[in-house]
Amino acid sequence: MAKGKHLKETPSVPENKKQKRKFNIINICVTATLFIAAAVSLTVFERPATSAAEKRELAKFPEFSAENLFSGQYTDGVSKWYNDTVPWREGFKDISAKINKCMGVSLGGVTVYGGPVNVITTTPAAESAPTAEPDIKPIVTDSLGDAVSDSQTAVNTSEEEIPTETEAATTPYDPRNEVAPGIQTNGQLIFQQQDGHYRAVSLYGGGFNRDKFVNTVNSFAERLGEDIQTYVMIAPCSGEYYLPKNWESYSASQSEDIDYIADNLSENVINVDCTSVLREHADEYIYTRSDHHWQPLGAYYAADAFCKAAGVESPALETYEKRVVEGFLGFLYQNTQDANLLNDSDTFTYYIPANDFKCYYYDTAYNYDNRYPFFLQMAPSDSYQIFMGGDQKIVRIETDVKNGRKLAVFKDSYGNAEIPFYMGGYEEIYVLDIRYFDLDAETFLKENEIDDLLFTMCVFSAAGVNCDAMEETLAKK
Repeated sequence: MAKGKHLKETPSVPENKKQKRKFNIINICVTATLFIAAAVSLTVFERPATSAAEKRELAKFPEFSAENLFSGQYTDGVSKWYNDTVPWREGFKDISAKINKCMGVSLGGVTVYGGPVNVITTTPAAESAPTAEPDIKPIVTDSLGDAVSDSQTAVNTSEEEIPTETEAATTPYDPRNEVAPGIQTNGQLIFQQQDGHYRAVSLYGGGFNRDKFVNTVNSFAERLGEDIQTYVMIAPCSGEYYLPKNWESYSASQSEDIDYIADNLSENVINVDCTSVLREHADEYIYTRSDHHWQPLGAYYAADAFCKAAGVESPALETYEKRVVEGFLGFLYQNTQDANLLNDSDTFTYYIPANDFKCYYYDTAYNYDNRYPFFLQMAPSDSYQIFMGGDQKIVRIETDVKNGRKLAVFKDSYGNAEIPFYMGGYEEIYVLDIRYFDLDAETFLKENEIDDLLFTMCVFSAAGVNCDAMEETLAKK
């Protein structure tokens, strides 16, 4: 080999720069192409109007007006519409849920996916004793699956001794005394009950809007006057009765917020306590295990409590025709894609009144649509939408009850399952959703000669984000 020659020559500095420049150009082109493709798809492809998994109507594009533009409501509405109606959103949520299952940390014997959780506490930060657990933030959702911010979290620091086997034998059955390992994913807790079934519950972040609810109802009842009696019935979600003892400090007390609302209602508003009524039946199948809603059986016990408070007939459960749907998998399964829930689906049982009734459907501005059945045919996964198909219609119901009493129900989706149990006590019923009502509520109720007005919803709505929609609805003129 000739002197000064090498077996392998290293590239010159200019050649290295050329290769680096070429790589940068390729990288920029690929990134730009992906960005443009994503931008085009978000702009061009059809945006969904509803979410089958979340069982709700997605945000609508706002109407333009100079007032809305200068107040900021128009741009805020456009932002909400754009974020809520992403093309293929259901597919993206499924992918996200599957990715979350590959990630997790352990906290005190429970596994956390989809974002860590933090102990909810009322103790001021300066006085809080540090724990060995990492300081991580919770992902908590409301009844529609919307995220609740840190400022909305409330509290529970009580820690009691776990009963011994001897004590447990003499203590009435309370599911909350159970200790169960579980996983938290997308703000939902999934665990195995003592009876072997799997259950999902939403961790409750606390009632940041409970004062707004109280003030809204009190002021509206005052405007209505004595001719219309106003009632409030707030239902807890399943975590109030079934959250395992070792998870208590990760969820605020629902009953505390419900009691707070009841204690601060004005004298001309009647509160109906369904929390204690449901607690008496907690060992029955009153809540779905894969959905955030109750079973119609739970709705029956609550509706019966209201009918007694209003002084109207409440037919016995045995008088209803019982129908059973197997294989129901609700929102909490759709949101987590948990295999345990998939393999242990719900049985959904609903009840049809024995008396005659007719249902008339209207849009949210009370323009007549058509006459449809109250109970609709649905796939097992959509069983909770058997009642009127959902929430986006005003429904007027005429029954064969001849007592002259008219009921208006302002509700969230929890109220849908209650309506069949009011058909034996009222001659006419108006079903109105707090999120989908475009009229002056005071005028509507008075023109239709309503006798009783019931605000019925779960605590996630009354003390959470849906209260904002209710305040806006009742303020319309």
